[in-house]
Amino acid sequence: MMHITVALPDDVAQEYYNASEKLNEYLQQGDAPDAQTLMRFMLAGFSAHDIATHFDRALRNITGAPMPDETDTWVFSPGFENAP
Repeated sequence: MMHITVALPDDVAQEYYNASEKLNEYLQQGDAPDAQTLMRFMLAGFSAHDIATHFDRALRNITGAPMPDETDTWVFSPGFENAP
């Protein structure tokens, strides 16, 4: 088994803590998964292809590159920063 440490933004981590509390209230037994277990569970549900696709879409959003399922239209053209 491999262990990695990932720093999450506070608001993202808070969602997992909130979900853990809601599960604990729902189950009413006090043995609901903690936030870290929920994070591991969610990450374990992705294949390598899913992860690569998510990162590809995120990087395309950041750079303004066209999405794979869209036409070759850039949000910001490659020469945008050089426009007069």
